[in-house]
Amino acid sequence: MVDRESLAATSYCIYLVLLLVSFCLSFCLATRCRSCTYFSEAGASLLVGFLGGGLLTLLVREDASDRFSEKEVQHSVVGFSSTVLFCVLLPPIIFDSGFRMRGAFFWANIDKIMVLAFVGTLLSSLVVGFLLVAVSGILPFAPDAPDGPSSISLPEALSFGALISATDPVTTLAIFEQLQVDPHLFNVVFGESVLNDAVSIVLFHSFSKAIGAEEKNVLVSICGMTMDFVVIFVGSAIIGASLGCLSALLFKHVDLPGHTAAHGPKLELAVFLVFCYAPFLLADGAGLSGIVAILFTGITMKRYTFNNLSPDARETVQTIVSLMASCAETLVFIDLGTSAWESLRADIRLVAYVFLCCLLGRAVNVYTAGLILNATQPSYPRRPFETNDMRMVWFAGLRGAIAFALSTQFKGPHRHSTMALAMWVVLISVWFLGGATAPMLSWLRIRRCEPEQLKQLALTLEPAVKRLTIVRWDQKYLSPWLLRMASPPSSPSRGDTEAQDQNAGSDAARAVRLKTTLTTLTPSYTSCELQDIAHSQLPDTGREGAPHASPLLTAREVGDEAE
Repeated sequence: MVDRESLAATSYCIYLVLLLVSFCLSFCLATRCRSCTYFSEAGASLLVGFLGGGLLTLLVREDASDRFSEKEVQHSVVGFSSTVLFCVLLPPIIFDSGFRMRGAFFWANIDKIMVLAFVGTLLSSLVVGFLLVAVSGILPFAPDAPDGPSSISLPEALSFGALISATDPVTTLAIFEQLQVDPHLFNVVFGESVLNDAVSIVLFHSFSKAIGAEEKNVLVSICGMTMDFVVIFVGSAIIGASLGCLSALLFKHVDLPGHTAAHGPKLELAVFLVFCYAPFLLADGAGLSGIVAILFTGITMKRYTFNNLSPDARETVQTIVSLMASCAETLVFIDLGTSAWESLRADIRLVAYVFLCCLLGRAVNVYTAGLILNATQPSYPRRPFETNDMRMVWFAGLRGAIAFALSTQFKGPHRHSTMALAMWVVLISVWFLGGATAPMLSWLRIRRCEPEQLKQLALTLEPAVKRLTIVRWDQKYLSPWLLRMASPPSSPSRGDTEAQDQNAGSDAARAVRLKTTLTTLTPSYTSCELQDIAHSQLPDTGREGAPHASPLLTAREVGDEAE
């Protein structure tokens, strides 16, 4: 009789050893091999899991003990559990992603992020799906059953197109941070990947509902899935945002910070973490998408709930959220690596074709978005989608754990073939495309930003971002309702008036300092960045909706400094 407790303890112990090895390897990469950008932390974790799973596969023999057999340990470690991924590991990762979606650079590129995530992901799914159907009678799709069909149906192909369109650019973003890549490009890749995952998951489940339908009803079923997609996505977003707002109101009207001052931040942290996970369970239980819900919860709680916490709780919350996401992310790649050994049996011609389909679908995604975005001249602070940026965004569309996890939930007669194809695409993406990110950045001459440049560009964007309609609407309606009110404004004192006069008199000095800074910084600025600095403006006058003062520098002056 199998001792399940001992079996679980042995399996978890193996995972802890692999996790420790992965952390040690990441430490060596960060301290001893800083110049090594080809091998990332995500790739290292994937390699640790791959080698660990391979070692178990080689060493384990059919040798039953009095408690459990070694084969059961191997199967427990090597087997991939989509339930553990979606219900345990993925929620903290998605919440952390939403928790970090903020800043002037994000809002300045919100148009690119939305078009890439919604329009682009749908196009990519359709392109990959139809390309697979085109070769279903030429390249064999191995069926699960011996007498199953060797050709793939349209709903199956579209479901695969949706799952393989889920991007996971962890490797790319890590290299972006290490090389201090342009913050605009970073936020486009980051924001698009977060929303893209949510869209891909909802699309996958929508297309999967059409699998098994009669051939004449397939197109009707797929068209009906569009409405399901809208309902699931919007409904999940409403649940996540609503619970995020509810948590903000709770922390606003209940004196939890007062309890923290007397007893520490434990109660605040506990309530905060409950609201972090509750939307996922509520949406999932209602038949919607828990991933979409927890994403919008993270965005909402960062904007409102976080600002209602006590200072001690804020610092601790940031550490806990980041720590949970980092550990979960590492475990996901380890689990992905250990599972690779059971999902590598696939026709090499089909693997090559599917990978080319993924690249083509990603190209249709990015360049169609570029055509839509560049059809009209964007108003400041939005920027044109430059050609080299489009090429880098296309290259950064790596596939990861979400794509493979969705393949394990595939409902068609080619489930194992789909899992093998997804695994091959993930391994190639992370180890080869991810490793080639740094050379691609150099080849495309993607701009880099030193800390001083990043600070300067952020300062130039903030005034314009505050004038965006959605930001002004938030500041006028939502923020006063959900945030703790600041002390009421008082009439300006004589000292305040004198200080304002002194600030007004120092505008010329500020302009001189800015010009001096530009003398050393402009050689690596692009024309768009010079335009941002040309729009750099003085602080608001204090009146809501009042126009800003004139820019510190005109476009002509910036151009002269750059020369």
